[in-house]
Amino acid sequence: MYRTSHTDATAIPAPVSAAIYRIAQEALNNILKHAHASRVDVILERRDGSVVLVVEDNGIGFDSSEAQLNEIGIGLAGMRERATLIGAVLEVESTPGKGTTIFLRYVTPETST
Repeated sequence: MYRTSHTDATAIPAPVSAAIYRIAQEALNNILKHAHASRVDVILERRDGSVVLVVEDNGIGFDSSEAQLNEIGIGLAGMRERATLIGAVLEVESTPGKGTTIFLRYVTPETST
């Protein structure tokens, strides 16, 4: 895990770092359990005053309509809850037979004013 000092003006608060880590962990667990993927890409970067996490697989995918997402399970619900608790935006894109992509965007407080 990447750590910064408290004097670093761009430091990410520990609870935010932990939530992002847990969201990535849950996404990877879901891929392992359900996706039957042969490839997974994980990107974590700072972009335009935000921390962006992208987890993408080439697995079996699912119907990602909002109605379906509400019924899919506790994993996605937990990721959404963690994102909400830190003020981040979580998006899920998936198509049956074409894989899934999870996008998380957390705007750092210095840039949200």
